[in-house]
Amino acid sequence: MFYSSKKDAFFTFLIWGLVIVFNIVPMLDPTPISAIIVILLCSLFLLWIWFGTGYKMEDGKLKIVFGPIRWSISIQDIKKVDKVKNPFAAPALSIDRIELLYGNFSVVNISPKNKKEFVENLLKINPHIELTKKIQQEILTK
Repeated sequence: MFYSSKKDAFFTFLIWGLVIVFNIVPMLDPTPISAIIVILLCSLFLLWIWFGTGYKMEDGKLKIVFGPIRWSISIQDIKKVDKVKNPFAAPALSIDRIELLYGNFSVVNISPKNKKEFVENLLKINPHIELTKKIQQEILTK
């Protein structure tokens, strides 16, 4: 099952603002073609992240896609799920995230649009995942 990333206003303004600025500035000032190519590549990269961020559960693995960046985590290795608000770098397009603790000391923050369904499906595959009170409250209130 595929879960697209939740997208909030902060990341909407950040990514689309940069794409617009990257594409308007060369029109206002004579820019060498090499700079235009770099600007277009940066814009395409940001749009790839915007449209290509999501999470897929398949074959006992959670596959995380963040534009061109891809990795997977065994769902059996996930130990704990928590609710966090974190603006720092992560494969997520929202500050409203869930934090997955897996392996020995690994952590990843993601922002599936439908957290309740996402966590429920994680638990179907690995019922031993610990849920913090914050994530339990969010799931039970929706």
